[in-house]
Amino acid sequence: MNFTANTYTVTTGLLVAFAFFVIYVRLKNWIASNIPIFFYIILILYMRSFEDGVPFWLICTGFGLTLLLRFEFMSEKFIGVVKVLEIATLGGIIYLSMRMILSA
Repeated sequence: MNFTANTYTVTTGLLVAFAFFVIYVRLKNWIASNIPIFFYIILILYMRSFEDGVPFWLICTGFGLTLLLRFEFMSEKFIGVVKVLEIATLGGIIYLSMRMILSA
């Protein structure tokens, strides 16, 4: 595994850092925050330019879970389940992004 610092790896690394910040936002229970929505929009735009990047279905799953959390009429248990699923999805996105960085 090599690491070369170029625009591709640095930008992907910044997206990984942004994903960790989204996990922090979820753990702080800021449900009405727009930060995760911005993250997923940026991630979709960035990952569509690479064939070996994060699968589109994984990004859409995380984005759908983020949009589902915006509803305010859900119970606390259901919100907790959706948050755990979203954090797991973000973990997969982080893992695949780090594989992209280290294989470049």
